[in-house]
Amino acid sequence: MSDSSTILLADAVDALVEAVHRLGLSLVVERDFERLVRFLESRDAFANPTFDPRASRFGPHDFWLAAVDRDGSVVASSAERVFECEDFMELVATGRIWYAEGFAARFGVERIPTLPISTRLHGRISHSGSTYVVPAFRRSGLALFLPYLSRALSFRNAAVAANTGFVRESLAATPVPTRSYGYAHVEKCLSGWWPPQGGSEVLYLCWITLPEFLEKLAELPTHPRHPVRWPPRHRLEPVPA
Repeated sequence: MSDSSTILLADAVDALVEAVHRLGLSLVVERDFERLVRFLESRDAFANPTFDPRASRFGPHDFWLAAVDRDGSVVASSAERVFECEDFMELVATGRIWYAEGFAARFGVERIPTLPISTRLHGRISHSGSTYVVPAFRRSGLALFLPYLSRALSFRNAAVAANTGFVRESLAATPVPTRSYGYAHVEKCLSGWWPPQGGSEVLYLCWITLPEFLEKLAELPTHPRHPVRWPPRHRLEPVPA
């Protein structure tokens, strides 16, 4: 990664943290995924098995962000995993993106059909999910700030080649994946039988490379709904990861 990219990511982290602080919230980088599951289940929200210790095993680059109010209550979350793979879609087909042992151990299915996407995502790939904001803080910008921040941290600290995430068809048809979550590509990757649901599902893979993400970061100060103030001075030296 170039020095200019490292500096831009560091400035983005500072700017996004400050945007959350201006909402009267603090940020915690969490490694306790059981706490994430408890938070989501307390809100009757879906606990994605990718980020659930009952289904997945975690590595040194895996974390989730907790936005915490003055009473110490979590009001928003966004999680990040890092995978090493020859082809990201192979993780989808075998279910290993959701379950450590894949679909085979839980559902007796070795793999499911997937749809081809426009490029092969391989190497070190980060995956985002479990973004949730409590009703009182919706429309505040947290659904933008936290995914951008978790992605910036994975690009900076784990040197990933690309970041990914899934959305269902109802969300793929809206501006949310590109405008709020900040993805460059949204492609249908699955349409058919999905073992966790025991029925049909349509999933879209959202993804973005580092150069594309740097372009998205540069647009944040002029974001139409939730502009992010950039630091007044850019650092002259890169900040170590």
